[in-house]
Amino acid sequence: MRKKLIVPMMMFGRFRATVAKRDNNGDTIIKRRDSKGRPVYEKQKVWVVRREKDGDPGMYPSVNHIYERMAKGRQRLTEPAEQLKRKWETLAQMWAEEVAWHTTKGEKVVVELTAHFPADKKRRDTNNVFKLMMDAFTGIIYDDDEYALPRVMDFHRVAEGEKPYFELNIYLKSEEDAVMMERYAA
Repeated sequence: MRKKLIVPMMMFGRFRATVAKRDNNGDTIIKRRDSKGRPVYEKQKVWVVRREKDGDPGMYPSVNHIYERMAKGRQRLTEPAEQLKRKWETLAQMWAEEVAWHTTKGEKVVVELTAHFPADKKRRDTNNVFKLMMDAFTGIIYDDDEYALPRVMDFHRVAEGEKPYFELNIYLKSEEDAVMMERYAA
């Protein structure tokens, strides 16, 4: 079995976020009630800054935080997403050299992902990370992310104080039978 690729999970930097507005007492302002009587809070846009050196847990790379809107409906990666993508590219390149992986050309590659989420209780969607990750591996693992077959295998929570990460098992689709036989033999 080939060595797994381990990459960090969280992004750091400045993010645009929408939060519930608060009054002078710190209570959330209720705009109205929905049809079931639940409160609908008044919202406001704010900038959130996440710094790794401050011990901040960071921001999960969901689609909401990796893109920023531009004119005419276009979008581009946020600076924190660009930084994380470059980090993943570097780690993928180091992994490829270590395991003697050669960039595939028109060949399907299975990318099995196990997420090791922060110890907090926030809910996160493992599928949200695939767009940025598959783009980061293009030109290193495969020539085009059209040939990437991403699969979520599992998710866990890290121990308190441990940094969250993604664990990736990467192999050719043509090797799948041998990989499965090796797993079940163990």
